Amino acid sequence: MSYRSGPGGDDQQPTVCPADGPVEPGRSVVEAVECNTARFVDLSGVSGGVTPVHLVVSGADGETTTLERTQVLSLPELQNGLAYFGPDVDSVRVRTHPDRRVNVREHVTALEEQSASSGFEFGGREFSLAVQLG
Repeated sequence: MSYRSGPGGDDQQPTVCPADGPVEPGRSVVEAVECNTARFVDLSGVSGGVTPVHLVVSGADGETTTLERTQVLSLPELQNGLAYFGPDVDSVRVRTHPDRRVNVREHVTALEEQSASSGFEFGGREFSLAVQLG
């Protein structure tokens, strides 16, 4: 799993991180580590030759829409992203298997379409969502 935390992040060694976010983690977490204020959660356990999908949970300011617990728990990637989105964390990259790409993208798109804003709120944390390949 690649641990890139931005400029100057190449020399950082990841350490195991706690699930201290506003929801409990799911049972599918293979690994969860942090580098500075970024956390990396692996749900796939797959490496080499596979292009993973990442759900990126990042801090957001401004207008937000409150998510219900059922909206969070219905997508394991979102549940685990928020489980590790604790205090002093700027972003969480949740790596999942490529077969989950359509499900993740459709779920995030549906949340965005239901929202009157560009950000979300759950458990006192404000965040934005993005789906990335690789």
